[in-house]
Amino acid sequence: MPTADPFEIATRLARVYPDARCELYARDPWELLVAVILSARTTDQQVNKVMAVLGEHLVGIEAYARLDLRRLSRMISKVPLYPQKARAILESARRIIAVHGGRVPSTVRELTALPGVGPKTAAVVAGTLYEIPAVAADVHVQRIVRRLGWTEREHARDAERAVMDRLPPQHWIALGHRLIRLGREHCRPRGPRCATCPLAEDCPRAGIIDS
Repeated sequence: MPTADPFEIATRLARVYPDARCELYARDPWELLVAVILSARTTDQQVNKVMAVLGEHLVGIEAYARLDLRRLSRMISKVPLYPQKARAILESARRIIAVHGGRVPSTVRELTALPGVGPKTAAVVAGTLYEIPAVAADVHVQRIVRRLGWTEREHARDAERAVMDRLPPQHWIALGHRLIRLGREHCRPRGPRCATCPLAEDCPRAGIIDS
């Protein structure tokens, strides 16, 4: 089966998930950056629970910058890799205050210069806050673009390039959110629900169970 037409995929997902968006809870740009850092290897629901706890005690980037590492680690201990994430959050807060005047930077280049901020985190923040086109190639996006035949590997850089090569920038942000929804609801890593997937008719791997 030939690979699916990218524009048809984007159009169909827009019909199925017209309101797909970032579902992380945040009251301001800094909190969104914190939430995205916390989101690695866990669910948005778990992150939102932790963000609610943080929101009861901390308001504004300066409050984070003054925190002790051990205290923040305890506050976010419900998420995986919390020691590393706590350090990244504190160091990013202090760097943003020192270098950017307390304002979360807007470009992917500036964001990835922050401690603990990789391309996916930067893409989510830049797209959500500033509507700057970027591909947030999380595990769902990586898995789906491989199954669609757009790339041979489940790798963030490959997935990012696959989307960028096939669709113009105005599609990147919305498509990323819609692919994430598709991955959660249908195109799961194990036991994909191909029978109900809106892309099944154009997917080369529909009905094939893999990991």
